[in-house]
Amino acid sequence: MSNWGEVFKQTVKTLADAGFAEAEAEARVITAHAHGEDFSSLCLRFFDVCGKEAEIERLVAARLSGKPLAYVLREKYFYGRPFYVDERVLIPRYDTESVAQRALLLARENGYRTALDLCCGSGAIGVTLGAEGRFETVCFADISGGALDVARRNAGNLIPRQEVSFRQGDFLENIDGRYDLVVCNPPYISAEDYAGLEAQVREYEPQAALLAGNGGYAFYERAAREAPRVLEPGGALVLEIGDTQAEQVCSLLAGGGFISVESGRDLSGRPRWVFGIAPAK
Repeated sequence: MSNWGEVFKQTVKTLADAGFAEAEAEARVITAHAHGEDFSSLCLRFFDVCGKEAEIERLVAARLSGKPLAYVLREKYFYGRPFYVDERVLIPRYDTESVAQRALLLARENGYRTALDLCCGSGAIGVTLGAEGRFETVCFADISGGALDVARRNAGNLIPRQEVSFRQGDFLENIDGRYDLVVCNPPYISAEDYAGLEAQVREYEPQAALLAGNGGYAFYERAAREAPRVLEPGGALVLEIGDTQAEQVCSLLAGGGFISVESGRDLSGRPRWVFGIAPAK
């Protein structure tokens, strides 16, 4: 029987031989997942008998098929927390953490107490708001019932004491009342750009959560037009954007009556979010 160190080295080799650029990083995640602890803890057990070879081989085989690692493991970390993910939802990206961070800062500055995670997918943003902020309630909304099932599972696991609600419908359909904060990572990929995405994104992640009409701006146009209905006066709308969309989305929000419209970048320096404040009435 092999020890954990030997299994880890073999996993790195298998992935590297198959052409995976991040073979060692992915091998760390796979072996740590099978062990049930983080990789630092696993390193202390490298000379212990593994006993999980069959499970690791199964995970590696799934990865070699082209399936994204997060779907293979049914897990993706976001803002330091492990989220359950499957093919019903987009895989949370590190870039989106800057959107959640901006929303949390606005909430703290303005004393926001109610939040809506629109187009919630896995619920990564809404759960992060509930865990890191001081919200009385967080609502999760998505057109996909499957996505809401995933969001419900993550909210139950990660913010069990937070008051939450779930709404299924097309964008703001079925959203009652008003919120201090609306955060949305909508579909924003144009048909042209979608065709150029890497294969594992196009083949595995839900198209409806990525592809948007009007050159990628359809949901931003709807947000500028419809979001004021569900925002409290002085409330904020925070939108994730593609890195070429800041100027146009800012213009849409300003044209929709939002004030104090700003854009900002993620930690990689790429434009990543736009926000606007609903005017007082």
